[in-house]
Amino acid sequence: MPATHRVPEGSPVAAFLFEYASDTEVFVSHLDTTEVSSRKKHFLLMLGANLAWSFLIGKRIYGALYRYGVLFILGKISPIFKAPPPAVNWPLAGQLCLDMFMLSVLLPLINNFISIIKLRYRHGFPKSEIVFRKPSSATVANILSQSLEKRDSYLNDLLRRAVDPEEFNQPTWGMPWDEWTIDFRAMGVADEAEKKGLISRDAWELSVWMKMKEGWTVIEHGKVSNPLSQVGMMEKLQRKLTAMGKRHVFTQMMEVIQVKTVAKDGTPMPVTEEVDTIIADIFRRNEVDFAQLTSELATETPRFAANSSKKTK
Repeated sequence: MPATHRVPEGSPVAAFLFEYASDTEVFVSHLDTTEVSSRKKHFLLMLGANLAWSFLIGKRIYGALYRYGVLFILGKISPIFKAPPPAVNWPLAGQLCLDMFMLSVLLPLINNFISIIKLRYRHGFPKSEIVFRKPSSATVANILSQSLEKRDSYLNDLLRRAVDPEEFNQPTWGMPWDEWTIDFRAMGVADEAEKKGLISRDAWELSVWMKMKEGWTVIEHGKVSNPLSQVGMMEKLQRKLTAMGKRHVFTQMMEVIQVKTVAKDGTPMPVTEEVDTIIADIFRRNEVDFAQLTSELATETPRFAANSSKKTK
């Protein structure tokens, strides 16, 4: 079960998230350890594609000066720009739609690649690279378009794919319809912070960072924790058992925790195997599958989409 905890306020990680993830409700980080040669190859492919797209946009813009009468109007001012008047017809409307589509798709791609060039120029291709992803505009729109009954299921599937190595290790081209966009600016800043000793690279191992009302919460995949130590687990467990008509199970469990993990002077004591055994026995005697119950509660997705909908209005 992934380890979950709140990010301490005032910590360097919290300050980083506040500065570079303030425009999103969920931030996914991982360390890219794929072959440097394969990343360089993909970069060269993107370079070639972006040069082709830049040439195509330049050609369309040059042709637009004739198609839309820009040179014709300038020719009225100066003979050097003399050009025939544009033909106003349906083919012109089609050309306009094509130009708008190409600009809306290709310009963001080229701008995204400029960010990649800056990152590679300053930081090169490290063997282990910090990568940050956040939901694309298309993904946010898809989340908000889901009915309330289907939204949690959609978010669970989205986050499951986000932490699947087979998914996030695939080369990306930064297309507008991609589920996730890579934040290259944050990647550069995190690399600088690691070099200065402010934030360890290990802090960004495969994790999902979620903005909650009380601050940022991180789900660290690959790290395991006690289910009851997770953020909000006690509250969710209490609600679930109450709904099942088993409120007394929660009460008995809390009594054991109070007696076995808190000293007389109020000092917390470590949770021993004895405590785990007693709690497991309480659930068993009341015919409640403790492992399955905590697993279901741990995989529930925090409702961050509500805040997203406010920001998109």
